[in-house]
Amino acid sequence: MGSSPRGISASRAAAVLGLPGYQTQLEVFQRIMEEREPGWNAAHGFTLPPEPDNAAMRWGTAFESAVIELAERERGLKIIHREQAWSRGPKKTDNEKYITCHIDGRYDNNSGNYWSCDLHEGKTTSSFMFREHWGEPGTDKIPGTYQAQHQMLCTGAERVIVSVLVWPETPEAWEKMGYYVEESVNLFGKKIWAIWKREPDEVVSPCSAWANTLAEMGFFHQYTVEADMAAHKMMVERYERFWKKYVVPGVPPEPQNYDDVQRLFPEPKKTIVCNDVMASWFREYAQTRDEIGKKSAAQTRMDRLRMKILIAARKMEGAEDEESAEALIFRDEAGKKLGQFSKTKAGALVFRA
Repeated sequence: MGSSPRGISASRAAAVLGLPGYQTQLEVFQRIMEEREPGWNAAHGFTLPPEPDNAAMRWGTAFESAVIELAERERGLKIIHREQAWSRGPKKTDNEKYITCHIDGRYDNNSGNYWSCDLHEGKTTSSFMFREHWGEPGTDKIPGTYQAQHQMLCTGAERVIVSVLVWPETPEAWEKMGYYVEESVNLFGKKIWAIWKREPDEVVSPCSAWANTLAEMGFFHQYTVEADMAAHKMMVERYERFWKKYVVPGVPPEPQNYDDVQRLFPEPKKTIVCNDVMASWFREYAQTRDEIGKKSAAQTRMDRLRMKILIAARKMEGAEDEESAEALIFRDEAGKKLGQFSKTKAGALVFRA
């Protein structure tokens, strides 16, 4: 057990393992180095990535206690050790315990034995995501990043009960409608999370009450995931490789996107002599830029010419013939047709030249 997780936590594990998520390996590396040595990134000319923040995270945090209450009621057991920190090293001889986690909690079976207590892992998701990525309740068919194998690896637990509260809509959609979550104090002086509505700024519902209603409607489910020892062995090997290859020597992983590159190279100031391959990249970039530029400029010029032609035509007198009964026809002085404007069924003007 540890007081505060450092190193490869559950939220960083996906990136280290090469799984899709909201962090890259470089982001994880930068945060770890900053924790180990505050100011490390600035000293090396790197900028830190912004702390992740989005509607799903805000609402997920607000509903943590509500999900625990539902889980306790469902299983008839109290959940203890909430947000407890754990850490371990990959080997008994390794004193630096860099595999870390905060567990959501443990079910208290009154045995007094840590290892016989199932872990609690609480999740929230939208109905769309639930339909697309979650299987039959009671099974272990859940998204890979929610399997909590990392937490079982850290704690030695043999099983985790994953409880999920399903929202009928996404938090992003609710926030666009003016709803938000905020920690408040109720009439008894107890801190609670509640859903608020802007304009007027007022409480709509405590999160726990809303969660209870959703559970009664069938939007709360539980899944059982067993510890996978083969997966744990593979995870430890990859964690150890990441730690020794990047963290110990302080060498950044390769950037995975443009944001990564910008954080490693925030103020480029030098002259580079390019080899043939790099020079070819510049030529290709310039050619692509020119093609895009020409296309954009040409489109703008065509739009301007069409506008000029129509404005001029509106003020001019013209003759009517059989062809011009359904369109605006343009010819030169010798009678050669230059083009026409005609309407589509939807009423839009189409130009042909």
